[in-house]
Amino acid sequence: MDKSLKNVPLTLGVIFQLVGLFCFFTFWLMYCSIVFFTIGTLLIILARQRWYFKLLAIIPMVIAIVIVVRALTFEKYIIPENFTGVVYIITDKEYGVNREYELFTRVFRIPESGVLFTKFVQKPGFNNRKFYQIKGDSIVQLGVLDYRHYIEKWTVNPRKTEPSRDSLAVFTPNLDFNFNTDDYRMTFTFGKYKDITTWNYIPNERIDSLRMEIKK
Repeated sequence: MDKSLKNVPLTLGVIFQLVGLFCFFTFWLMYCSIVFFTIGTLLIILARQRWYFKLLAIIPMVIAIVIVVRALTFEKYIIPENFTGVVYIITDKEYGVNREYELFTRVFRIPESGVLFTKFVQKPGFNNRKFYQIKGDSIVQLGVLDYRHYIEKWTVNPRKTEPSRDSLAVFTPNLDFNFNTDDYRMTFTFGKYKDITTWNYIPNERIDSLRMEIKK
């Protein structure tokens, strides 16, 4: 076999590894980095190289997989029937609701107050979030929107069209850092756009009052 052809798997493998490295450090393309690292690693393994060179090629793939898996979380939020308003999910390791899982999915059951104290630690990363509302004996999945999708006087670069203002949806789910408690909390607003007057905000006095109730 021509020596130049022997180097093709190695060359392609290195290229895929470099693309994977680029994707890994862009954060939003971190998932894609695993694919590129895997292909690059396989190509280098198939190339006629010494074993330690192949071992070095495996290391970036393993590191990327470990970091992405640790950062990835699946979350399910269940809103009570007839509820509308602002929702806060706050970490409280002592008095919060015990952790609940459905396989690998973290489950958050929102109370009627809209404020859930949970033992789950909120963290930034790759969060696959799905939202549901109880309807009788079943639950239905909800759509997720951003209030900036709607055309108002203050909207910058508004779209030509906007979603219905009369449909229920989860608006602007966001993970905020709370400087008072030095941790993150999840916030969103649920309802019809036309009826919502407060976005993602509950007064601290209300939160403190609810916290005192669960501590009794």
